[in-house]
Amino acid sequence: WATPQEAAFLRHVAEQYMLAQFEGRSDVRVKVQTGRLDPNRDYGGRCEGYLTAEIPDGELKSNTTVKLTCSHPRHPFTIYMPVAVKLYRAALVAAVGIPRGTVITDDMVNEVWLSDQVNQSGSVSDRSMLIGSKMKRDLKAGEQFRPSTFCLVCRGDPVTIDAHKGTLSLKTSGEALSDGNYADSVQVRNTKSRKTITAIVRGAGLVEVPL
Repeated sequence: WATPQEAAFLRHVAEQYMLAQFEGRSDVRVKVQTGRLDPNRDYGGRCEGYLTAEIPDGELKSNTTVKLTCSHPRHPFTIYMPVAVKLYRAALVAAVGIPRGTVITDDMVNEVWLSDQVNQSGSVSDRSMLIGSKMKRDLKAGEQFRPSTFCLVCRGDPVTIDAHKGTLSLKTSGEALSDGNYADSVQVRNTKSRKTITAIVRGAGLVEVPL
């Protein structure tokens, strides 16, 4: 094997080893890139059957060193190879500009994969949280949805109050007195009794109160 081929093979081994550390992770996409190896160095061949890889300090970082060890008795060698790791996570963004007060529909939502270097604090990745919600402020095309930008139940909206215990369920109407998203607690006024109660958001215009 020519040494440029050996260098390319060793880089490939290091990259595949790093990718294997994230195997089974559906929440992230991974991109790895090794540092350059000197193509003029004699690495002693591909070392098939004798080559092992490890992360010396055991810690996965954005810049990780992979240790490649060839244990072949006639030409052993060790290489410490820097590998850059970039993680991408799913986030939902506006497919078009969405004005405040608009009810969000499926065609208004795009899924993208954003680098960890992009601020994703509070970003939304569950599409079911959005559909049927109402915008609390204007959102530009490509801008991320965050819980502060929409409400599944919004203050002043009419809501259905579902009071249940076991198989018994009673429904009545009410008015939301605060904003909330799925599983949030909101204040609701019962239209008939005029009493204010605390309820849990279960859907667009739907809140739940245990009996």
